[in-house]
Amino acid sequence: MNDIKTHFFEKGFIYPLKALDVNEANLIKQDYISYYENINSASEKIEHKTKSHLLFNWAQKIVFNQNILDTVTNILGKDIVAWNSLIFLKEPGSKKFVSYHQDQNYWNIQMDKGMTVQVALTESSIENGCLQILPESHKKNYNHFDKKDTNNLLARGQEVKLSDKENNNLENIILKPGEFCAFHGNIVHGSKINTTDDYRFLFSIRYLTPDNKIDEKLYYNYSTLVNGEDNYEYFKMEPNLNKNSKVECKNFHNKLITRQAKIYARLYLKSLGFLSFLMQFKFIRDIVYKLREKK
Repeated sequence: MNDIKTHFFEKGFIYPLKALDVNEANLIKQDYISYYENINSASEKIEHKTKSHLLFNWAQKIVFNQNILDTVTNILGKDIVAWNSLIFLKEPGSKKFVSYHQDQNYWNIQMDKGMTVQVALTESSIENGCLQILPESHKKNYNHFDKKDTNNLLARGQEVKLSDKENNNLENIILKPGEFCAFHGNIVHGSKINTTDDYRFLFSIRYLTPDNKIDEKLYYNYSTLVNGEDNYEYFKMEPNLNKNSKVECKNFHNKLITRQAKIYARLYLKSLGFLSFLMQFKFIRDIVYKLREKK
């Protein structure tokens, strides 16, 4: 296991590792896609993809998956919180992509004390827009630019400009259903469009050590303790589907996402940021998301 830690900090990522059986991953996919294809609300179609472990039992279970936690604790230590979880879904033939970026650039967390685990719930291939990582780029800080492209799955559209050499050195993270990749919070990563006739479905979890502090002007600082202890209490405790009702978790999720929508609106609108308060209304968010999809 020490070899995993050494490899992780030297290269910036490690894969493929197994989290789930293929059959379990396929069942999650079928259940989720059925739910997704029956969503009518534009806001729900977008907003359930953030902090997803507050809404879905399968997501909550993956956050606590022992195979994943064994890897995370070996690399970061025994005290771990799950700060966020995200669904990255690319529909068949979708033009959606993820611009190349470093998470830690906007998380504002401490170096070497945060990582992402990305679990494939479908096959993840070059053709369907698999994760791509620039090896060892976690050792360098890049300038980021917010690029307004409605096909970008990143809410802020943050992006780094890579040289031709760096583009040629990107590694395709090819995964089977149930496998995962663990990568450093400062590694450059992104993904291209899905050119296949099936969904590409990845579930990401942001794991941090509890001595980190989140910039609350930009992000929520609620988390779930998944291993060890939190002796710092920088993070506020969030409800948990293992202990709280679905209604409690859903109401809390709505409060968090509404606040985040107002923050993103303020960043996007800049001089018109005073209008961001309108994002507290669900029907306004529905209109904004629909307009964004049409561009």
